[in-house]
Amino acid sequence: MNIVQFDQLTIAVWIYDIDNYRIVWANSPALRLWESDSLKELCSKDFKQFNSDAVQESLLEYRRAFIEGLVISHNWHFSPKKIDKQAYCNFSGFTLDDGRVAILVEALPIPELYQNSKIGSSAIISTYSADGRFVSGNPTFLQKISKSIKNISDVIIGLPDLQKMYEDLSKYSRFEGDLLINSQKGERWYYVIAVNTQRHSKEDKILLQQYDIHNRKIGELELSKEVISDPLTGLLNRKGFYSKLEKIEEQKESLVLFFIDLDGFKLVNDSFGHATGDQVLKSVANRLRAILPENIEAFISRFGGDEFIVGVVIADNGAINFFDEGLFADSMVSSLSDMYHENDSYPMSLSASIGLAHYPDDINVITEVVLFADAAMYQAKESGKRRWVRYQKGMERTVRRKSLIAQRLFYAEQNQELMLYYQPIWDFSEGKNCIVSFEALLRWHDDELGWVPAEDIVQVAEEIGIIDNIERWVAGKALSDLLILRDYINPHVTMAINISAVHLRVPKLPEFLLSIIEESQLTPSDLTVELTESALISDIEDQNHVVRKLADKGIKISIDDFGTGYSSLAYLHYIPATTVKIDRSFVERIEHDSKTIKHIQQLIEAHGMRALIEGVETQQQQDKLISFGVYLHQGYLKGKPKPLVFYCKR
Repeated sequence: MNIVQFDQLTIAVWIYDIDNYRIVWANSPALRLWESDSLKELCSKDFKQFNSDAVQESLLEYRRAFIEGLVISHNWHFSPKKIDKQAYCNFSGFTLDDGRVAILVEALPIPELYQNSKIGSSAIISTYSADGRFVSGNPTFLQKISKSIKNISDVIIGLPDLQKMYEDLSKYSRFEGDLLINSQKGERWYYVIAVNTQRHSKEDKILLQQYDIHNRKIGELELSKEVISDPLTGLLNRKGFYSKLEKIEEQKESLVLFFIDLDGFKLVNDSFGHATGDQVLKSVANRLRAILPENIEAFISRFGGDEFIVGVVIADNGAINFFDEGLFADSMVSSLSDMYHENDSYPMSLSASIGLAHYPDDINVITEVVLFADAAMYQAKESGKRRWVRYQKGMERTVRRKSLIAQRLFYAEQNQELMLYYQPIWDFSEGKNCIVSFEALLRWHDDELGWVPAEDIVQVAEEIGIIDNIERWVAGKALSDLLILRDYINPHVTMAINISAVHLRVPKLPEFLLSIIEESQLTPSDLTVELTESALISDIEDQNHVVRKLADKGIKISIDDFGTGYSSLAYLHYIPATTVKIDRSFVERIEHDSKTIKHIQQLIEAHGMRALIEGVETQQQQDKLISFGVYLHQGYLKGKPKPLVFYCKR
């Protein structure tokens, strides 16, 4: 190593081998800083016993940044010979003789007098398991935050912030932002960097780095009170929007509110990047400005993300005659659904779903009119998008319930309130007539919500970014229970679980499932992954598709709800499935239309797969299906979904 140049410096410099937890070289100022008598003594010191899991994970993340040519600077606490010290450090990469990247540290000691002044804040580091359990924290974390932390939710104040962090970690494996944190001094603002990391174990971890920005943030918040416009579009922001509502209420005016959501905007961001997405949002703002009604007071707000609100103020009963809300809504749908040409990119197709509501006709609390218009917009999306819907009484219940599910599901997942029920799958082929598999079905009973349908759980979990956590738990729990079911049912019974389209995009899914299978001492063929047709359509022809990787590892694939999708036949021969589940709607029509099931059965068998029929509820249906050669059955006739304890009593 060419380190002569470093030895001439007056600041402390040392090289730290991350993998072996040792300093491999240090100059004279560094020896003094570390309270060491000699380089030999310092290099013989094993730092592993002093490095928490949080610190080691942080250093490993630093190394990744060094490889990209980055330099990291911040305060660092350390305690040589139990003497508390703090230094302002520059961390950069240094290539060792064997090719590994170590850390080159340049440290400027901070006198005690200035440690709490303007020089900067020390890195506060902690790690958590993927489900949020506290694992480790560096000494600064234990000193400034708490020694009794049990969960990441004990650190971060506010469910929305925690949900946003999990959502970003799920999508991008990284989150950065200003968050309000529980600390020993009470609630304080910190700049937080959260990273999904997987280093020395099969389990994902969350690495949290915090920097105290409380005083700066308080100043920013005071200044932001005066800001009411969105910096990207120049429209009213949320604060400006609600300020406008207050004035309308004070002046006892009426209001027609149009809640707009762009259909397909996420695809624009994913395909063309956020810079192009920002240009699209500016174009949307300009298109809305261009079609505002004349001679009537109106305003536009970018409410958040790709959501916009247009408000039309009706000053008196006579003014309403000059404004046709339906015609205006039509013009917005038409204008916002035209092609977008931004940054010389390919033409982009978007559309708009719009809900409209009236104040005070629909609701006499002006702030609630947003909820009512949002509910109507949700109905527009459910009805096929690219349209507008006027609020009708009761529409808001769906939105309120969805919001409540989102609030409570986050804690239900953390507090282990979710449960699994198992529905048997029977095989009536010759010589069998027995249960051959179970499907694990998600269940959740909440004291306020009652029983929440699985489809609602999955939809909300995807939106708040915890679907991976839930489906990981489902896989582990189902395979663990399979061992018990084999003792009570038969030793060859297998397990089927459902995987969402969102989780299907996670590249590490096959490795995770295989690790769970191995821990349960099962084989890959003991697990069947059920996937909806819509989840399978995207890039299924790609040889590196996650579904193909699952099949290559020996995990069985089942296509769920076959016959309800629009691309079933076109893609069937691409999908490496072993089983195809025929949708229950075909069973309901079997008395009047038996040919369809026969043809579907023949098609499935022609592709070397087995047909499984769901929704079998009567003996007549069962007998007829068996006569067609459809032998795998699932339905209430032979077994409703039941908890594990039910089968243990058999």
